[in-house]
Amino acid sequence: MFKSIVVAFDGSDNAKKALEIAVKLAGEEQATLGIIYVIDVNHMKVPDELRRMGEIEHVIEPVSRLMVNLKDAPLSLLDGMERTSTDSTKVLVEYGEFLLTQAVECAQRLGIQQVEHKAALGDVAAEIVAYAADRNADLIVTGSRGFGKLKSLLLGSTSHKITQLAECSCLTVK
Repeated sequence: MFKSIVVAFDGSDNAKKALEIAVKLAGEEQATLGIIYVIDVNHMKVPDELRRMGEIEHVIEPVSRLMVNLKDAPLSLLDGMERTSTDSTKVLVEYGEFLLTQAVECAQRLGIQQVEHKAALGDVAAEIVAYAADRNADLIVTGSRGFGKLKSLLLGSTSHKITQLAECSCLTVK
């Protein structure tokens, strides 16, 4: 029934459960397995008006705001800020690769020898769906996991978004 299965993995308990189920299904169906980890570029990007509403309603914690104008800042400061941002992304990618290595080893221990994997940077749901489409996946397996209270209220969950975008079957694991 399934020839290609994709599982989203972020190291969480629900993602581990999703990986176990995807591995089991891949073994039973003799399907290929692809594992993806996505660095969420939209994390905490809530419009200022909605963030302020959430703060007023005590749904989210207030965040401090930068109260300076950087247009006249020295280049060394701006270069340092850019380097820090680049280094942060590099650390996140390395962390993703570490998680993927663990996931692949787990799949192999459970009997799946041919496992492909990918670390991506972007919108989580869109990247997972694109990876599944590239692999001609018949099934996407994800763990159920909520955003923060405000983001979940406004945008819904990643697993729900995947089911809306995907052209293949989706399985959400709790």
